[in-house]
Amino acid sequence: MKQWIKTIGTGKTGSRHLTYDEAVAAAHAIARGEATDAQTAAFLMAMRMKGEADEEMMGFIDVFRKYSLPYRSFSNSLNCAGPYDGRHYFPITLPVSLLIASVGFPQVLHGSESLPPKLGQSLKELLEGLGIQVELEAKEWEKIFLTLNIGFIWTDLICPPFSRVRHIREQMGLRTFFNTVEKVMNPVHSQNIIIGVNHKTAMDHLIHLLPKSGFETAYIVQGIEGSEDLPIYKTSSIRKVTAWGDESSSIDPVTFGFQGDMLEKCSKEEQLRLMARVIAGDDSDDIKNEREHVIFNAGLRLYWFDKVASYEEGFQLARSLLQRKEALKVLNKWCEMSNKSEFRPRKQAN
Repeated sequence: MKQWIKTIGTGKTGSRHLTYDEAVAAAHAIARGEATDAQTAAFLMAMRMKGEADEEMMGFIDVFRKYSLPYRSFSNSLNCAGPYDGRHYFPITLPVSLLIASVGFPQVLHGSESLPPKLGQSLKELLEGLGIQVELEAKEWEKIFLTLNIGFIWTDLICPPFSRVRHIREQMGLRTFFNTVEKVMNPVHSQNIIIGVNHKTAMDHLIHLLPKSGFETAYIVQGIEGSEDLPIYKTSSIRKVTAWGDESSSIDPVTFGFQGDMLEKCSKEEQLRLMARVIAGDDSDDIKNEREHVIFNAGLRLYWFDKVASYEEGFQLARSLLQRKEALKVLNKWCEMSNKSEFRPRKQAN
């Protein structure tokens, strides 16, 4: 590892980007545990200071995919890549994914325990709070996914190298390029992805990376907390990326009759309570803001990925599905099926 650290970490005049092959060699050293903790941390910090090149990112993505457990291909699914440092606000994407799964559009959620610097509530922790068993063997996961069109993949379980370096990332307390590698791992080979970023410069970085990672249609959004969830209280920036190019746009919720307030920070318990009410079809005024955020985001995704003919049709369908408790039906069945599984895999050390 010393040679790669020296290559990227000797300052503005001496550093250079790694070639793809060099990045592959460095990735193997970290994935196999050949790099010490100090070397891995030094490498991650040097990459953060230098800035990551596309070839470096692809080297790590390709290698870490090789160390992942095999899953079947579900190319028609939507990969939802949220923030790996968690959420402090109502997690819109969970009820949205349940709604969309109920009409037969497969939804792949993924993540692990929350990481610094934000240390919010991770999707894994929230799903467990809703009663979902996330620690499943691949065949059992696939059975549930084929039945319900929704599933959650625990990154540390399917890709042991991420489990190995977790404590290093926690101790560093900073975002690293591993966050992006995790987001685009794509273990079931989804052709579609919606991915959240904190700022527009991150959008520019991803427009070249996503097509190379195997995605045919990608929406990069500047969502709440860097998530894939768009607010209804302001205009949001959007980037659509395909193999043929990319296009920038913005979306103003007011155009479609949506108006609301900023979501308030809330604890894990409050997030779970609000989710349970929205998913159950509760139409009370005190959760209207959260409910409208869910309808808005579900409608966007239904239209963006060609499941409806217009935005308006998407919003109408989402509202109807929520009123008919379709999200609740999927959640209840998911809880039932995931907790029937007899096999509980353990995270691998190597």
